[in-house]
Amino acid sequence: MTLAVLATGTGLAACGSDQESTYADGWDSVCRGVGGALSTFRTDASTAATTSPDAGDAEVIAGTRAASVSADLLAPAKALQTALDRQFDAARRLDPPSRWAAWHATELRTIAARRSAVADGVRRLQGGDPDALPLLAVGSVGPSAVDAPADLRDKTPDCTVLR
Repeated sequence: MTLAVLATGTGLAACGSDQESTYADGWDSVCRGVGGALSTFRTDASTAATTSPDAGDAEVIAGTRAASVSADLLAPAKALQTALDRQFDAARRLDPPSRWAAWHATELRTIAARRSAVADGVRRLQGGDPDALPLLAVGSVGPSAVDAPADLRDKTPDCTVLR
């Protein structure tokens, strides 16, 4: 009888830790995806910056508008927005254990605000405003946030890696 109670108790504990592990693994996947998207964006934006005309170039002196610079950044910005949307949707589908549910809800609101800023940046780039580039800075997401539960941060190494 004692063995049955212990087995049942252990099974319940394992079930709870399985949900925690699944949730943490989900965040690790989201963080890897966001990190990859940001890395690709930085590379693509850097490439665009090397091919865009600079202030001293003859093309600029002849009257190239800032819109040409923003046009060079638009494709990488749209690709970033699409990749981030995919990752943020994945975060929304995660099922947090009850002890992390409040943090999860807060993090989803933070992510929604970042999605909105990125979308605004893309819209402004489409309108020819190269000064919209800072709106594409996403920052840290998920359990890397300072207010994330410490035990969740410990289970999500891909979220706490500096990229």
